[in-house]
Amino acid sequence: MTHMELPPRRDERIEPSWDRMLPPELPPRTPPPPRRESGYIVAHWRGELPLAYSYWCNGVLLGLALLFIETMMLALLREQHLSLTQGLVLSASWMAMRLAVSVWQVVGILRSAAASGSKWAVPVNILMVLTILGAVGKLPGEITTLQKIAHGAAEQRRLSNFTIAPDPSGAAILARGNIGVGYADAIADAFTAHPQIHRLVLDSLGGDVGNGLQLHDYLAAHPSIGVEVDHACVSACTLAFIGAAERIVSAHGTLGFHQMRSMIDSGASKQMVGDEQAHFMTLLSALGASPDFIRLAFAKQGDDYYAPNADSLFANHIITGLRLDDRVVNAAQWRTEQFLYSFNQHDHSRAMGQALALIRQQWPAIYDAWVARDLRIEQEPDQTQRMADYNTSTWRALHAARSAAMRTVTADHVRRFAMERRALLNRIRDRVSADACGRYLSGVGFQSAHETDAVYQANGESYLHLLTDNDPSRAITINAALGERALSQVRAGVEQATPVTSGANYHPQLCRQQIALLDGLLGLSPLESDMALRRLFAGSD
Repeated sequence: MTHMELPPRRDERIEPSWDRMLPPELPPRTPPPPRRESGYIVAHWRGELPLAYSYWCNGVLLGLALLFIETMMLALLREQHLSLTQGLVLSASWMAMRLAVSVWQVVGILRSAAASGSKWAVPVNILMVLTILGAVGKLPGEITTLQKIAHGAAEQRRLSNFTIAPDPSGAAILARGNIGVGYADAIADAFTAHPQIHRLVLDSLGGDVGNGLQLHDYLAAHPSIGVEVDHACVSACTLAFIGAAERIVSAHGTLGFHQMRSMIDSGASKQMVGDEQAHFMTLLSALGASPDFIRLAFAKQGDDYYAPNADSLFANHIITGLRLDDRVVNAAQWRTEQFLYSFNQHDHSRAMGQALALIRQQWPAIYDAWVARDLRIEQEPDQTQRMADYNTSTWRALHAARSAAMRTVTADHVRRFAMERRALLNRIRDRVSADACGRYLSGVGFQSAHETDAVYQANGESYLHLLTDNDPSRAITINAALGERALSQVRAGVEQATPVTSGANYHPQLCRQQIALLDGLLGLSPLESDMALRRLFAGSD
């Protein structure tokens, strides 16, 4: 009977045994394939690079390089005059790229620190945690910035309601509407398509400062293109306007200046607009604008603006010419033209302006004296006194011309002037009052809502008729003795029939007496009437 051999117990010692047979030889071992090296970007991402290299090169140095690139890119983009829509796309792309790079940097550095076993791993991990917290904290602000840029881009696109096209005569490029995206490029393209045109007419209430500056630079680079404003050029339009070598504004046109406003409510955008406004101030100063003008130009805000008059625009070299209907005058010409031109702006004063223009042709000395007086009056501080002095100065010129005309105009002109003057006095007496008629004769003036303009127009027409076709070189034979005798006789009879006494009835009596005097003089024989009227009008009223 065979018994099963029991296994040895744990405490029993087993003697080693060897049957003196060698084990079979193993086949030669094949060496493992070499480990595949990762690319640089993947190696950093996996943490395979040394910690110091990952932190200092891919962390610190790359971060500084990106900051430098961002700073340079912002400066370059300012010069490119990009639209806010383009800026939005670039900003969003840049932020997405920065976020991806930041994740790559942090993850790679953390993995490198974990694999390094270095004593610097803990400080590096702390710095990476702080970096993550900083990035997360900045993210809402960057999203808000993108939203503000998107809002500004939408507002900028709404401004793009402009039209750029040659005028019907083909003499100028007309640019009308707000300055929006592509405004400057459209004007440049229009001049490229029409090289024979060298005149640009602006009509804009403003808009995008970047496009205004871009157009300014284009005009500065093309001095052969003259710019003119026939209606309004406000805000960013004025920035473009001053870029031209020849700058003309219509007498009816307006140049309006005010503070620049950022379309994006952010510190960086406001700083950029502030820099652009400072650049605008520098450009104005380079033209020759005074510090006071520049201060006033940027004192207004919002929809309010500073609209200087032609004198100020000339004095500060903002314009080189002023269009008066079909002609352009320079600063020196405007000084002598401005007072005459003001008469042509209203129907009731136009005839008076035409009479003054005839005085300039026939008696330049009288006209120049009138202008010299008005230039002095222009400096008076009180407006009420200034307007009264302007009126007195004009009548002095008219009376001087009338006195000179009595030696050169024909008898028909003298008689017509007397009849028109009598009709004027009768009109004032009948439609206003005899007192108003006397006040007019005394130079006191009268108030009438319905007749003031009509009286002024009638006065202008009488002087215009008197001087029309007059030849100042003509010599009329004047019988001074006959004129003085006839005038004295008629005047004596009138003064006896219609005396004038001081008191409440002075002005009505003066009116009746003057009308009676003209009636008497017009009723004389032709020669006596002519000589007497010449004697009357050669003196002062």
